[in-house]
Amino acid sequence: MTMKKIVTIFAMILMMVSCAKDNYTEEYQFQAGEGAARMSVALSQGIADIDELKIKIYKVTDEGERQLIRRYTSLDDVPTYLALLADDYVVAVEAGQKHAATFDSKSYYGEQPFTVTAGNVTSVSVECSLLSTIAAVNYDSTIAENFNKGFFTTIAVAEEYDQSAVDKGDVFALKYEESKEGYFILPEGQTSLVWHFEGDHAVEGTITKEGIIENVKPSAKYTVNLKYSADADGSLSIIATVDQTIEEFDDNLSFSPDPTLSGEGFDASEVLSAVDGDKSFKISALAAINTLTMTADGVTYDLLTQSVDGITVTKSDDMNYVVTITSEFFNIIPGGQSALTFYVHDVDDGKLTKAVNYLTQGVMPLTDADYDLWFGNVTFKAQVLNAAASNVKIAYRTAGGQWNELAATAAGDGVYTAQGDDFAAEKQYEYKLIIDTADAGKQLTHTTATGAQVPNADLELWHTSSSSVVYPYAEGTAAFWLTGNDGAKMAGATLTSPSTDVRPGSTGKYSAYLKSQKAQVMGIGKFAAGNLFTGTFSMSGLNGSVGFGRDFAFNAKPKSFSVWIKNNEGTIDEGSQASGLDKRTIMVLLTNWTVPHTVDTSNTDTFLTMDKLATMDGVIAYGYISDSVSRSEWTLETIELNYREDMKNEKPTKVVLSFTPSGYGDYFCGSTSSWMYVDDMQFNY
Repeated sequence: MTMKKIVTIFAMILMMVSCAKDNYTEEYQFQAGEGAARMSVALSQGIADIDELKIKIYKVTDEGERQLIRRYTSLDDVPTYLALLADDYVVAVEAGQKHAATFDSKSYYGEQPFTVTAGNVTSVSVECSLLSTIAAVNYDSTIAENFNKGFFTTIAVAEEYDQSAVDKGDVFALKYEESKEGYFILPEGQTSLVWHFEGDHAVEGTITKEGIIENVKPSAKYTVNLKYSADADGSLSIIATVDQTIEEFDDNLSFSPDPTLSGEGFDASEVLSAVDGDKSFKISALAAINTLTMTADGVTYDLLTQSVDGITVTKSDDMNYVVTITSEFFNIIPGGQSALTFYVHDVDDGKLTKAVNYLTQGVMPLTDADYDLWFGNVTFKAQVLNAAASNVKIAYRTAGGQWNELAATAAGDGVYTAQGDDFAAEKQYEYKLIIDTADAGKQLTHTTATGAQVPNADLELWHTSSSSVVYPYAEGTAAFWLTGNDGAKMAGATLTSPSTDVRPGSTGKYSAYLKSQKAQVMGIGKFAAGNLFTGTFSMSGLNGSVGFGRDFAFNAKPKSFSVWIKNNEGTIDEGSQASGLDKRTIMVLLTNWTVPHTVDTSNTDTFLTMDKLATMDGVIAYGYISDSVSRSEWTLETIELNYREDMKNEKPTKVVLSFTPSGYGDYFCGSTSSWMYVDDMQFNY
């Protein structure tokens, strides 16, 4: 592939008089609505084969027609400044002689619309594409050894070879008497080239060979290879092959007022491979470059002042640099496709931001979509650029732990995947690619998300309604926690309230105080347990109805539940369901109930008892404390969650949390001296 040639010949900056440079205001007086076009022209080295250049500026009418207003055929004719009225324009650039068939030069063309807006600065960049099709003839040394002087090959734009049409000039054709390239611009509708070899052999006389090249494209190269060789019968014959592998050329000319970046010998707009050897990028500007940086994987490198392993910067002059990147640099880049983003700025305020995309070998960064912390599964991905790799693994571990190696399988396009099954929340993991027992690419780390916690878990949010009912959530917000205070208020009692007695080390001001008591309604006394739960509450006469469970989105699977409590379990003095000491009860349920489970104190069949949880419909995991232990000081209690095997493929949608110092409260039974403080709870992941 030929080297990309860069021509920066057209720098157009439209500006108001107040911001003009180079004594602009002293040389020109502008009319209302005019702007200024500042044009700088420069030719890069290696572009000498461009022997003709045309720059045309058109005004675009309201009807969409073009009116030529400026034309330049020599670099010397291009003015330093050009005044233009505010309007729509097109700049067109032609480079090289536009011959249908020539050995002399290629032809390029490009155009770009732009708008002059009074008072604004506008830059115009034109990318000129190669119009020519490259047709080459390659003579093997056996041709000159076996043919008399005067052998030749003709290539013509036609469907079949016609010598008389070639002689008359009725078809576009080139005569190749040596190995070389020729350049064709195919007329519209023509897509074929025919070739004809002719040579005089001392023994066999005149020998000819012909062929056709079909589906010819511009900006592509086709080569006719000719060789003289012995055939199967021992006589001599000419062998002709046509290389029809289309070689797309990044052979464009860039006309830009801003700096340019191009690959030397490759197309910098394609995705490059980090293992394909060194790559050099040519960076050019019309003025001295004062900033040249490159950002990769979130790190910015100052290439003018900073030494970077794997990167070499060569300065030709103040306006031209070559940045060479080797495979060593990619040892610090994650696997997969990533961008190297170049930023260039020159002293005339020309700017370029250009991303060059690379494929790098190694593990690819994990995203949230790659794992599910509830089920614990994870999919690792790695880019493998070694096509011969036969033993590919991905290894991972919690930071500093033992490596767990997983066999990786090809998923296409050089990407390999491997599955893990024990990923958890709030962990830092390290992972890497292993190819044929050797580490490959950069080792990466990933910290999983913090596990979800229920709202108001520190019980800092309370409010009292206008009817003097205390609620465990902020006024005006949706209720997550509730109590039986609505029912107790009928008897002038409050079962649960905020307290300033908080657990040691708490950063909050409040805890929840749950007090069991006997309430009197219309002369009728009923025992009511202090309580705090997630769900809903309503009253029917003297009976309460609790809908246990609130919608909750678990982002991971908790192992346990912790809560700070202190409590007193008094001797049961109300009700006949039980005797002896009262029983504190804390219950944690993870369920996929579509609606909350309703407990009606008038119907014992609805009561939630601990022995039901292992088989109860919709219960995915459960844990509880149910005993008569009193704690006079704040104590951190941790409840392990039991996950049911028959529900292992289910994910919960609701959470049930329930606290009471009187576990027989649903039966209106308990001790009026029982109480419980609750503070700072959390799920442990």
